Amino acid sequence: MHTNTNKNTNKGSLVAERTLKALMLFSKKKNLFVSDVAKSLGISVTAAYRIIDTLHELDFIKRNENKTYSLESYNILQLYKMIENDLRSAARPVLNELVNQIDESVYVSVLYKEKNFIYIDKEDSYSPFKWSTNIGEVLPLPTGTAGKTHLAYLVKDMDEVEKDLLISELELKPYTKNSITDVEELKRSLNKVLEDGYCFTNSEHSNGVIGIAVPIFNWNHTQMVAVLGMHMLETNYSDEKLQDYLIPLLEGAKKIGVNLH
Repeated sequence: MHTNTNKNTNKGSLVAERTLKALMLFSKKKNLFVSDVAKSLGISVTAAYRIIDTLHELDFIKRNENKTYSLESYNILQLYKMIENDLRSAARPVLNELVNQIDESVYVSVLYKEKNFIYIDKEDSYSPFKWSTNIGEVLPLPTGTAGKTHLAYLVKDMDEVEKDLLISELELKPYTKNSITDVEELKRSLNKVLEDGYCFTNSEHSNGVIGIAVPIFNWNHTQMVAVLGMHMLETNYSDEKLQDYLIPLLEGAKKIGVNLH
């Protein structure tokens, strides 16, 4: 009897491990077929179906029309809410204040594992003409303004070997004609983010969208914990207005950091 109990426990642990590994596959690829999961985990398609069905029933993934599966942002975000509750509590009043100041959509994002980031909170502009992010959306580094800011501070204290290795493992996608797809250009762009203390992009991830982002440090300024940023339509922007957006963002990031203990 004792032996059977151990076997059942080991089997349960293996299933749990495979289920978690299957869920983490979606951090590397947005849409997966069941066969993709089977191949990646080295299991049968039947076993993969059981795992996918479990994740689907728990609403961690959703089934798409082309029979692929993708993350269900809402429930993934619920997990993040439990982890990032202090950050979200500190950011919420600042986001509301910023929208009233600059009348553009603002957001907070954090690293999701080492090579991705996730939007954990936002406040949209009241204007009918705006650009909005999706809470819970996971994107790879260095996508857009937030992704580039996260990456800049992630590699800041790395030596050249570590930095080159991490950057070489990233997929530099050509989302638009302005997207950075050259490694050396990306390095120069990351250095500029660190020198300026903020990141500015124009149509690097989505055409016609301006992004401005700043780092959020912890209360004693020893670690970057998140990114505070804004998105706006290019038609709403002019270079003369940059400081009108940047100064409130920097002040907002400081307020959030001071409230983190």
